[in-house]
Amino acid sequence: MAAVEARDVSIYYEGQKAVEGVSFTLEEGETLLLLGPNGAGKTTLLRTVGGFHREYRGELKVFGLSPGDAGEFVVYVPQSFSLNERVPLRARDVVAMGRLYRRGFVHFRIGKALIERALEVLDFVGLSEVADKPFSELSGGQKQRVLLARALLSKPRLLLLDEPLSALDPSARADVVAVLGKIKREMGVTMMITTHDVNPLAELGDKVMLLNRRLVAFGSPDEVLRDEIIARVYGPLARAIRLEERFYCIIGDTHLHGREGR
Repeated sequence: MAAVEARDVSIYYEGQKAVEGVSFTLEEGETLLLLGPNGAGKTTLLRTVGGFHREYRGELKVFGLSPGDAGEFVVYVPQSFSLNERVPLRARDVVAMGRLYRRGFVHFRIGKALIERALEVLDFVGLSEVADKPFSELSGGQKQRVLLARALLSKPRLLLLDEPLSALDPSARADVVAVLGKIKREMGVTMMITTHDVNPLAELGDKVMLLNRRLVAFGSPDEVLRDEIIARVYGPLARAIRLEERFYCIIGDTHLHGREGR
């Protein structure tokens, strides 16, 4: 069964078309890298697949269900995470409370079994040593990995990640990408990841979508990241350069990096 199937999907906000005529299929276990300039509709598409935005036309299925009915299989990790950091929550509390919120509970009484599971997923993302540390005192990269642990607690089949590497330094980006690779290899979770820079994520991408309010291209990285395709979105100076088994797309000051033969 495909994880996500879209057929001529157009998405609207207050009656205005935000994304037009998108069709693609993402198989279970695959990772999709979703690229495009600001305002291209990347987050809009992600939220629609997650069932959070329902003003669309066309056929959209998530594991064979409508997005609104597939919620138990899907976890969405937004670009920004709202948490009052004056509340003294430890990393393990932030992870565990994600499960409570999904069940409709908001309180601080977290059962022992849930805490144990939170500690397990923190260990999976390489953060067992900060389990009792206040979330507010963690670095940006550590916070992002805590949010990934929080997402994994519900054992999702589809992870929707909106700019998970945004505002992270190179070392922190490498740590987060390593965790995403581990999720892909060891858990087989399907992922859709929006990004401005595909370079750090290239090894994960089975499919790439180039979006600019409408679908520009969808396919394997070497099919999509080509001069004639990326120029449609980023202008005529965009270039794809191949070096051995890899290729690099140079788009102004942004370097997009892909892998051949995927």
